[in-house]
Amino acid sequence: MKAIRLFSTAIALLFAMSASAQLLNDGHFTANLNLGGITNHGSGKGAFGLGVGYQTKELYSCDFVSLAWDVLHFEWDAPFDSPGDVNMLGFKTGARAFSPSFASDRLRAYTNLAMGYVLGITSTDGTDTWHAFGLTWGIGLQYNQKWSLGYTLEFENNGKSKSHFATIGYTF
Repeated sequence: MKAIRLFSTAIALLFAMSASAQLLNDGHFTANLNLGGITNHGSGKGAFGLGVGYQTKELYSCDFVSLAWDVLHFEWDAPFDSPGDVNMLGFKTGARAFSPSFASDRLRAYTNLAMGYVLGITSTDGTDTWHAFGLTWGIGLQYNQKWSLGYTLEFENNGKSKSHFATIGYTF
């Protein structure tokens, strides 16, 4: 069953990366810092995460919403007390929706939903690893279409981890 999930995730990433070059020409690189906590089997720890990704320009826009595609987002999450011992690496793709601008056209709300592959390494020698389908949902505010501040929930389907983060992001 794990092989099927891994294969399905690889196929989804292949489709995401082989998308039309026209969609990717006017995109933006993104970076984010997450601060919060990871829950593993009921025990919680303070944690942080770092992420980088590539997002297309708005693909659809109307009076009340604009949609963009998060083509590929790579993230690394680890607890504060042992960042080398417990690592989660995620490769995800998804969609991002923006509200119309408000507050002198400087602020806009956003929400995002992404899914993909997560690799967990829970020992220093790499012997205890797990593979999972990961889901990320976030909500927040974006300032001047560059800086963002929000909340992110990350969940892995094998029950190993659930994370709650405050997110600070920048779009280049």
